[in-house]
Amino acid sequence: MLNASLRDIVIDDLEKILAWRNQEHIRCVMYNRDIILWQQHLIWFNELKNNKYKLSKIFSINNDDYGVININNIDRYSNRCTWGFYIGEQKSPKGTGLLLGYTTLEFIFKELKFRKLCAEVIESNKISRSFHEKLGFKLDGTLRKHLKLNEDYQDIYMYSLFAEEWEEKRIGLKLELEERFK
Repeated sequence: MLNASLRDIVIDDLEKILAWRNQEHIRCVMYNRDIILWQQHLIWFNELKNNKYKLSKIFSINNDDYGVININNIDRYSNRCTWGFYIGEQKSPKGTGLLLGYTTLEFIFKELKFRKLCAEVIESNKISRSFHEKLGFKLDGTLRKHLKLNEDYQDIYMYSLFAEEWEEKRIGLKLELEERFK
């Protein structure tokens, strides 16, 4: 399998991340769909450095950067967190999203040792809903007409995955990835 990894974000990554995040195909599936300005981006990065409730990493394959993962709402007492992610590099190999998911879930459950990971998916983002379900997430509930987007209210689907559920799911996904990236 390819060498997939997560690494800390450094100042030299900021221009690339901002360009990725401001792409229309990324913005259209985010809560905040506005263009992010450089100054806002710097504030995000500076706040991230000292925040014990969130962390962000660059996702790389064979030392080429492809996307960003965000781990938010870190609650060590309840041992849970939420996540978000995107593939910013448009010329990424087929299967990069699944590899990002696998790599990130291994990091969250094996290295950070969380017991539960939560996710929120906007109703119109059918690809993300399918993606979460493929990774083994279960639908916990729906926040009905929760988010206003373009004069329309969208439901938010609440998903979760427990460490023991990931342990059951990970082997099959690893085999699929090994087959895909021979």
